[in-house]
Amino acid sequence: MSGGALVVAVDCSTTAAKAVVVDDDGAVVAAGASPLETRTPRPGFHEQDARAWYSATVAAVRDAVGALPAADRDRVVALAITHQRESFVLLDAAGEPLRPAVLWVDSRAHAQIAALGSRPLADGRSVHGVSGKPPDTTPALYKLAWLAEHEPDAVRSASRVADVQAYLALRLTGRLVTSRASADTLGLFDLARLDWSPELVAAAGLREDQLPRLVDGGEAIGELLPDVAAELGLPRPVPLVAGIGDGQSAGLALGVEEPGIAYLNLGTSMVCGVSSDGYLTSPAFRTLAGVRPGTYVLETVLNAAAYVASWAARFAGSDVGAMEAAATQIPPGAEGLLVLPYWNAAQTPHWDPLARGAVVGWHGRHTTAHLYRAVLEGVALELRLQLELLEDATGTPVRELRAVGGGARSPLWAQIVADATRRPVRVCADGEVSAAGAALQAAAFAQRRGPEPGPVTPPQQGQSLSHGGGQFVARGRNVLPDDAAAAVYDRLFAAYRGLYPALRETFALLGSAAG
Repeated sequence: MSGGALVVAVDCSTTAAKAVVVDDDGAVVAAGASPLETRTPRPGFHEQDARAWYSATVAAVRDAVGALPAADRDRVVALAITHQRESFVLLDAAGEPLRPAVLWVDSRAHAQIAALGSRPLADGRSVHGVSGKPPDTTPALYKLAWLAEHEPDAVRSASRVADVQAYLALRLTGRLVTSRASADTLGLFDLARLDWSPELVAAAGLREDQLPRLVDGGEAIGELLPDVAAELGLPRPVPLVAGIGDGQSAGLALGVEEPGIAYLNLGTSMVCGVSSDGYLTSPAFRTLAGVRPGTYVLETVLNAAAYVASWAARFAGSDVGAMEAAATQIPPGAEGLLVLPYWNAAQTPHWDPLARGAVVGWHGRHTTAHLYRAVLEGVALELRLQLELLEDATGTPVRELRAVGGGARSPLWAQIVADATRRPVRVCADGEVSAAGAALQAAAFAQRRGPEPGPVTPPQQGQSLSHGGGQFVARGRNVLPDDAAAAVYDRLFAAYRGLYPALRETFALLGSAAG
């Protein structure tokens, strides 16, 4: 460990709060984690106790800071937070939750998606055009509208509505503040203006005075409260630096601001993103606020990736490790078995909440190993479809994928992705990548601030956020496409891209039959 400044970065994700302490060479010198519990009181409902966001964050930071030698704790100069996106909580005037927080994965608001997502706003624009988000289950807009209809007293009596960062900022600093690149994922944002949209706020049944104050990512929210600093194990208060959503934060750590580079998070869901200097909308992606003011991130989404692989392993009465070993013995193309991986509806580019998974091409030779491989291939072929449409919409080719997440740690799956997309994959699966992006922002803030407290110049468009040797996520391995396997996937892709159009009406009929 060098003798310079240290920063603390927290990723308050859906499953856990994870904290890392990073030195001025970009090395993680200490870490801590604390789990989070999700409750599902009804089918499609996914909720958490927002107070657990704070207690888990405190526990993770305290463990990380506590792992430092006592003399080094005084070297911590800033803390930054990245977090699960689209999740929110209603607060009373004292900052206490009025009800459980509603998560990004919650799918209760189908009726509100159909009603709000398809009709023009008061100014004639569409929800998609203003927010950058096609109608879908993830933005908070529709779930807030559901609460306004089904729990109107809670929405009316809420003094504040907070995303994860705003709630943590309130507890850590006493200030209800979040970054533009955190708030925009709620779906209440006019992305072109990078500010709350009065029309979308009204559509959600809210008032603008209920929403957090906004700052740019990388700016200071405020100093930690003295008692909070002590609870975290810090000898003195330090600035809380505004982070950004976990997807954009991972992209920052992976260097995705470089043209032609895309980040790929191959986890429970699959998210792929590229940077854009201008505001664009298309069904081919959802648009998010970027790392710096005036920049954007264009993301493709599939809400079931490793989720489907785990399902297939359970279906086989086995586990993921055993199924991967068996699937490795199956040739590319799974001998004609094809999977449409819409186990949790279809996101990019179809945005169909009624879409379902499908397995096509069964014959007597197929085994559960074929099914498992076909699932991995189906997710990879969906990524190829998403990438081609993204490139068509932006005019910019994606020449390299930088992959993280549990799925990226699978040698078989990483090779299938490279082969099916005909793109090199840089697997950067070690470490907490989203937290690394927050650490970059905290370190850049500390560099601008200098050794003595005082005014800090906000990050400007085009200003580098690199720290130490560059991106924190430097370790990894390259996976290159195999020409013979890629040729198989070229033929399979011609069949794959016709599956959803052929089954769309069937999915709608199944949805009607299920009531």
